[in-house]
Amino acid sequence: MAILTSLFSGVSGLNANGSALSVVGDNIANSNTVGYKSSTVAFSDILSQTIGGGASGGGQIGRGVNLSAVTPQFTQGSFETTDSVLDMGIDGNGFFLVKDTTGTFYTRAGQFRTDKDGYIVTPEGAKLQGYTVSSTGSLTGSIGDLQLSTTSTAPVATSTATITANLDAAASVPVGAFSVSNPDTYNFSTSLTIYDSLGSDHTVTFYYVKTATARDWDMYYQIDGGAAAAGTDLVFATDGSLSTGGSQALSLTIAGGAATPQTVTFDFSGFTQYGAPSATTYLTQNGSSSGSLSSISIGQDGIITGLFSNGQTETLGQVALATFQSPVYLTKMGKNLYAESSDSGQPIVSTPMTGGKGRVLSNSLELSNTDLAAEFVKMITFQRGFQANSRIITTTDELLNELVNLKR
Repeated sequence: MAILTSLFSGVSGLNANGSALSVVGDNIANSNTVGYKSSTVAFSDILSQTIGGGASGGGQIGRGVNLSAVTPQFTQGSFETTDSVLDMGIDGNGFFLVKDTTGTFYTRAGQFRTDKDGYIVTPEGAKLQGYTVSSTGSLTGSIGDLQLSTTSTAPVATSTATITANLDAAASVPVGAFSVSNPDTYNFSTSLTIYDSLGSDHTVTFYYVKTATARDWDMYYQIDGGAAAAGTDLVFATDGSLSTGGSQALSLTIAGGAATPQTVTFDFSGFTQYGAPSATTYLTQNGSSSGSLSSISIGQDGIITGLFSNGQTETLGQVALATFQSPVYLTKMGKNLYAESSDSGQPIVSTPMTGGKGRVLSNSLELSNTDLAAEFVKMITFQRGFQANSRIITTTDELLNELVNLKR
């Protein structure tokens, strides 16, 4: 009897709308889940039956509804600003790669932290993947666990230094032989800190003595208050610029167990002799002591840069992103993770802002893209659908009761 089909059609409607409400409930439940992507449902009718032997389809009766697909919506979520530099959001396409003992997974949730070994991990302990660095601090093409365990940088011995100053053209020629202990025997001095191979600092002091020869100055230097030695004279042109002695490689005797002698090339080319008081305007050198990691920063290109206590910076790695030809077919694994499936295609991994991938925003988290207003409207719609299908079942039951009562 064809009327019985309506019972099963009603049951299919109850199942489909009930499952759709489950999807809505999941979306609403995850409205505050970082990186969550809401899902939508698609209904389809079930293969119909034909009555009356017609071949044109005009006599077909549907047999109910089926929930044919639940599709995640990978639309961009809003961003929340946070205090942690390891909180990262993806502005655009792509997924973070994370790895644990069971395999590699993909996520849009960028709530990362460091574990006891310095690895960048998710709250569940999966390690963030990215491009690692070589022993020289250069990025490699290898994907691996990103680790911030570099606790110190090796010292760098000073090899070059630059001093810029003006020597007073109106200064008088000192009387008597030069002596470090007698300020009357020199006109001006400058001091500069350099570093040896062990990272220890040393003070190099230069003394400038005007001579009786026009525009000619004797120069002496000492390290750590030791004996002074003579350098090359500084000779100036008539316009006050330096013409001789602009670059001098000095061999310095270093105490304390470091490599010695240490050759440092000093650049004096910026010196001038103008009719103004002697003054130092610029000092710099390329050495540094050892330093410990004090902070990190993450650029939009995913490069992680460490700032050390000695003022040096070093690249520690680069976050990698993955895209898929069909991300809607990724398999949900829970804990904000997705896994590759045969229908999603293989991951295409590269650096942020390349190959159609988005940029990485540090101190930011991508929020759930659940639209609560839209979900409430869907809830009402599916609720009405569920109620209507239940009425189909009760109405059919009443008709069957009437049929049974025909015998009375």
